[in-house]
Amino acid sequence: MNLWFWGWLIAAVAIALVSAVMRDRASAPFALGAGVAAAMDAAGLTPSAQWIAFVGVSAAVFIVFNQRRHRRRHDRRGLGRHGERPPLDES
Repeated sequence: MNLWFWGWLIAAVAIALVSAVMRDRASAPFALGAGVAAAMDAAGLTPSAQWIAFVGVSAAVFIVFNQRRHRRRHDRRGLGRHGERPPLDES
């Protein structure tokens, strides 16, 4: 294993630990991307392919995760009514 493998592996573990400790789910996809890049280095692929995989996997997982979380959070109230208060009962 060369330096790139250990760099990717340390990055994946560090990002995963920080994400778990800080309860920051937005950085978790980058740990997955770094893990995939480490696996690609272990398979003998070039550093440029590893960077492309890191960016591609991280971006795809980040977008899918945040899109699902955003929809779930905002489906209940409808579009454009986030700050609207319920009407007062004037009886």
